[in-house]
Amino acid sequence: MSIMIKKPMMFTALTQLVFASALTLFSTMSAHAQTDTHPWEAFDYPPINNFDMPALEIFELENGIRFYLVEDRELPLIDLTVLVRTGGILVPDDKVGLQNLTGAVMRSGGSINYPDSELNRMLENRAAEIETEIGFSSGSARMNVLADDFEAILPVFLDVLVNPAVPEDRLQLAITQQRSSIARRNDDQGSVANREFQRLIYGEGSKYARRIEHATLSNITRQDVLDFHKQAFVSRNMMVGVTGDFDVQDMRQLLTDAFAAIPSGDENVLVFPPVDYAFDSGIFLVDKPDVNQSYVLLGHIGGMRDNPDYAALQVMNRVLSGGFSSRLMQVVRSELGLAYSVFGSYGSGLYFPGTFSAGVMTQSDSTAAAIEAIVSQIRRLQDEPISDDELNSTKDQFLNTLVFQYPGISSVLRERMDNDYAGLPPDTFEQLVAQIQQVTVADVQSVAQRYLRPDSLRILVVGNAAELGDQLDRFGVVRRVDITIPQ
Repeated sequence: MSIMIKKPMMFTALTQLVFASALTLFSTMSAHAQTDTHPWEAFDYPPINNFDMPALEIFELENGIRFYLVEDRELPLIDLTVLVRTGGILVPDDKVGLQNLTGAVMRSGGSINYPDSELNRMLENRAAEIETEIGFSSGSARMNVLADDFEAILPVFLDVLVNPAVPEDRLQLAITQQRSSIARRNDDQGSVANREFQRLIYGEGSKYARRIEHATLSNITRQDVLDFHKQAFVSRNMMVGVTGDFDVQDMRQLLTDAFAAIPSGDENVLVFPPVDYAFDSGIFLVDKPDVNQSYVLLGHIGGMRDNPDYAALQVMNRVLSGGFSSRLMQVVRSELGLAYSVFGSYGSGLYFPGTFSAGVMTQSDSTAAAIEAIVSQIRRLQDEPISDDELNSTKDQFLNTLVFQYPGISSVLRERMDNDYAGLPPDTFEQLVAQIQQVTVADVQSVAQRYLRPDSLRILVVGNAAELGDQLDRFGVVRRVDITIPQ
């Protein structure tokens, strides 16, 4: 069976956003020199040209692999990415880290026919790259090579993909590197805060807050890596995207011949358990005696990407915490002088709920005041409608930043693959642009009232308990969080 879709991908909205970015930059630079509210309106600009994405060809082999091809003749390079339906969600609790080790050793250990030293030498001689990694909800393998070398390196890439050697010494080196990371994981305040905040929101026993430990690494064997790889890297779990300097029909035939022999196997089913969350409040402290400042995260469970209110929530989040013009930055940092850095996010997950969080880095003696200032700004979003100017500038800034997510054709193609992988519509980007443009002042206040819970915040402080004194007591009974590393 062969399915083919060939049509131009229109990214007019994307190009308009690029132009809007230039306008925003110009207006920002000239704002101090002009008294007019909108000085750019005095200028005439030429019409914005449409950007036509080169034709996207999609076809599928009988073994289940779906291919996405886009020609890009700008440089004599070809970039190939394989997206694999696998991830840490499939790993049992007693072997957390198996996916990381598998992704690392697939590349570092070489393949059956191309041992690691030979593989490295071959790639270096041709200025080619092969990378593999496996995350929580997907895996990937990537090859970047000169167009003239593509046919020579493709069989090597496929051998790495389906026949990893997994030599014991390379596996043990990867395990040692993971153990080193565990030993250092409490060194950085921000890393500690983000890790422990996930555990506060999702629960210590949740798959969404698991940590790699010395014990889980000790449980992982070479056979575990081989079995995990064998389950994942089969044709029915694969999507392949290729961009670069090639003829589509020639590439289609080449890929059909090369990937036809990939084992079919069974398609992985990724099951993401629901989050059992009850809104409540609490104050938690990680004592770090070696610091003189606090790193604070506060928040609660967030939402899902398919929420119809997603666009309004993104605008709300940017008003609250999106960059230098956000309320948290203007009030907590600039007006009150309580923060080195202040930030936030309303997370909307693809497979499980994200987290709503606001954070601040502040001096120890101003920790409580900074927390109160953040909470007051969350309440303000619920109690007062934002202004029209604030809405419009926030929407413009949000749309302008979307441009930089797509620096080239390969990133646009990967976005399409990711959308298909997650079950999102192909035109998700265009839909988001249109939905952001339609968000109103009332929408922002409505989602703030419905989705934010300022009375049910879990507050985590990573700081110096001695310097903090009793100032955190105003938020309730302070519960200590033990971050001792199990041996």
